[in-house]
Amino acid sequence: MPELYLSRLFYASTATEKYSSAELGDILTSCRKNNPALDITGMLFLGNNYFLQCLEGPRANINALYKQILADERHAKVEVLEFKEVFSRYFDEWAMKYVGSMKVINKILKETGLKEFNPYMVDNYTLNLMVEAFRDYNEPESPTVAENSGIKKKKGSFDVLGFFKRSSSV
Repeated sequence: MPELYLSRLFYASTATEKYSSAELGDILTSCRKNNPALDITGMLFLGNNYFLQCLEGPRANINALYKQILADERHAKVEVLEFKEVFSRYFDEWAMKYVGSMKVINKILKETGLKEFNPYMVDNYTLNLMVEAFRDYNEPESPTVAENSGIKKKKGSFDVLGFFKRSSSV
């Protein structure tokens, strides 16, 4: 049964500095500590100095969290890429999943013909492909990032070629 007013927000932002694994670990620890009380799940990716984040949960909670995100000085140029009501979550098993490798992005870039990862420049179709790929991609996390994360890993591996052969209805 779908949650009442379940929403999904994708946003991009530009990091204001280079972040170490420990600093990213602190960000993720905070998300993983605070998000369950808000019934928020999601994903975070940092590449080419850009953050791409997906937040899922009750619309009012997403709006309140996004207001806090706008005030966070660790990033600038925060821009909503997509905000919509949905029937199910992509990241239902993660308070905040972190994908720390460019491997999956590089495969998507190759398949879509994009030159570099820049979340501000992707259309909604490609954005949803990226996020689905992040959801399905498993990689080992560094101890700093994974420590006390409460993440439940899904079994299986990501097959980018099979992924792009799926129906184009996202």
